[in-house]
Amino acid sequence: MAAFPTQQLELNPRQQSILEQLEQRGRVSVTELAEDLEVSDVTIRKDLQLLEEFSLLKRVHGGAIAARRSKFNLSIAYKIRKLGPNKERIAYQALELIHDGDTLILDSGSTTLALARLLPQYKRGLTIVTNSLPIISELANVSDFELILLGGPVRKHSLATFGPLTVENLERLQADIVFLGADGASIERGLSTPNLGVAETKAAMVHAATECVALVDHSKISQTSLASFAKWRQIHTLVTDLSLADDFTQFLRESNVKVLVAEEKSYSSPAVK
Repeated sequence: MAAFPTQQLELNPRQQSILEQLEQRGRVSVTELAEDLEVSDVTIRKDLQLLEEFSLLKRVHGGAIAARRSKFNLSIAYKIRKLGPNKERIAYQALELIHDGDTLILDSGSTTLALARLLPQYKRGLTIVTNSLPIISELANVSDFELILLGGPVRKHSLATFGPLTVENLERLQADIVFLGADGASIERGLSTPNLGVAETKAAMVHAATECVALVDHSKISQTSLASFAKWRQIHTLVTDLSLADDFTQFLRESNVKVLVAEEKSYSSPAVK
């Protein structure tokens, strides 16, 4: 399996405690953290600076607020660490939608990366189009797959290309299925993400594929973000890890969106063909 730089996010117990307090309270102050953790204000400020660099919080005067409230993105490494088992379940469920020889577009993100890691064990002869450098790294040594990396500027925290150049690449391609991630999935706004350039890229992925599949864990359901990039009428299947509320389920049924809820089960590698 190809290396992925999750080691960039090695948090010490003090930094983990800061994140836990943010989850509980939404806002923390330097003074309170220094007293609670029995360290200096300088040490806490250095911790907050590091955590902000990983997009895990937003520093404000005298302290910090939780990343979800500041509309910052969580780094891909933290997403994998936080909801890894859930994302793996979603990835296993998504495998059932893929056939040998398909051409896939894999959006950047932790859940699509989890799917990419499974593909060599279960599928053959795929063509993979992606804007994700981690996915390219993961599949680089799979001789049976053809890889196409979409060009464009690279977002450092997600290691993914995005923007007009990436969209231009996508306009020249046609895939069987696109697997999309999202920061929000709501009845009113469909799928959304905080960054306008990323939203433009995801929308182009939707148009470049015959079938659109959204891979969305429960933490994103009924949430909204700044920029909408796909309406439910454009989505064929939603794969998630927990059952949806009745009103959401009814809405998706009326919108002809198939919902797959990933259950815990064991999988065995297929015989080599």
